[in-house]
Amino acid sequence: MRKGWGRAVVIAVASVVIVLGLVFAVTDRGGRDKGARSYPAPPTTPRTPSYSTAAAAPTTRPTLTVDSGCRLGQGPAELAPVPEATTRRVNAAWDRVERWLKANAPTTAKTLRPPATIARIAEAQRKTGVALPAELVAFLLRHDGVSGIGESFALPPFHHLASTETVAGQAKVMCEVLISSGLDGNVGSWWHGRFVPVAVDGGGDGLFLDQRTGTGRLGDWNHEGSVSFDRSPATLTELLEQTATALETGGTVAGGYRPVVTANRALDWEFPR
Repeated sequence: MRKGWGRAVVIAVASVVIVLGLVFAVTDRGGRDKGARSYPAPPTTPRTPSYSTAAAAPTTRPTLTVDSGCRLGQGPAELAPVPEATTRRVNAAWDRVERWLKANAPTTAKTLRPPATIARIAEAQRKTGVALPAELVAFLLRHDGVSGIGESFALPPFHHLASTETVAGQAKVMCEVLISSGLDGNVGSWWHGRFVPVAVDGGGDGLFLDQRTGTGRLGDWNHEGSVSFDRSPATLTELLEQTATALETGGTVAGGYRPVVTANRALDWEFPR
């Protein structure tokens, strides 16, 4: 079974319910967590007129009592220099991926966007509220993400690299939902303001780089569950290198996904059997 079918279903559903699903999932998850605070349900409004002259009690929402790490719009105005070694390694991995795509999956090759400008990357950093990791800057200087979801290039199996706009936009959505949940237990376990989204699957999940200690550790998030660092290599560059090797050899990556080429000459990832 291939990801194309699964992705189509995900995108169709996500386009209608993803934001509501995020809010529900975070709030519901927080209520189930052991030790999480519980709150009584707000009073319902009766369907028949009330003749009481007493003012209705205001409905309150829980409020975070711990730092979410969210500093939207307050990121550094200037980018830190990218080490030359980082740029060389990122570009070398991209050279391998692009060579294979052009020869075998030109439809997907065309979805790689041109490089982002320094100004656009710096603006994404400012909006996100956290310094972007050097390897992400190197990625964006090579390609400003991909065009659309569909048959665009994806790190296995569904992770489409984010553009500068998507990095900032996804960070905003995640922080707003985290803060609105008001549940301390969600901070760091569901999302954190110092997580930098780097790839999305179109269904509310994706990959991020953890900047809480400035190391940029690669992790993945699930909008209905929690974040994990167990299913990915340590860095985004390593994942791209492993993807390049799988493309060149026809081998597996990311837990057993194997590259295949569709009839439309696009890259797809076959699910592990």
